[in-house]
Amino acid sequence: MSSGESTNEKGERNEREAANILGRVYGKGNVDKVDAYSNTDPLGFIDVLAAKDPWPVRFVQVKTNRFPPKQQLEYAATADKFDESVCPEVWVRVDREGWRFYEFVGEPGEWHCYLEMDTCDYEATVEAFREAVGFYGGGT
Repeated sequence: MSSGESTNEKGERNEREAANILGRVYGKGNVDKVDAYSNTDPLGFIDVLAAKDPWPVRFVQVKTNRFPPKQQLEYAATADKFDESVCPEVWVRVDREGWRFYEFVGEPGEWHCYLEMDTCDYEATVEAFREAVGFYGGGT
């Protein structure tokens, strides 16, 4: 974090980066960075959402540096409320390391890390995400 950057600014930057990564795969018009002060997120979970056939709708919560077990349990209770057409995910931006992408498995309230980056390189992250979601094969 730069000396003048607040925690909120860092979180906002990470949310924008997550939206940009999703936008590169789903198309910018299919991705929305959810405003925390709007009514578009009644469960208080979604920072970014993406929707485009043939992929599932992704509800993404963006975290900075950590996604501890206690928080995983709390988020699992919320993610359990979504139906099978939604893929709830938590993306953790780790300082000086890169992203960790978690998907909700649902048995019993578990999160699975399906992509872990060891670089902060934006283009490498976009490509790794494309591969992880089966972009070249038509989606997962």
